Amino acid sequence: MFQDQLEEWCRLNGHPVPAKKKTPKRKRKPKKKAANELSTRDVKELMGVNRAVYSRSRGGAYRQR
Repeated sequence: MFQDQLEEWCRLNGHPVPAKKKTPKRKRKPKKKAANELSTRDVKELMGVNRAVYSRSRGGAYRQR
């Protein structure tokens, strides 16, 4: 809107019309995938799914289930 008014004023008053500045377009880089993707087995190992389960039973001793 302001640019249009400026161009009109320049034409009426005999001034050269300013050239519009071109903004360079930025190239978007493709997103990189995470290099450290874990397999299902690794995730389960981190969560402790395959660990031994110990619980207290009669007599208060820890025993493996």
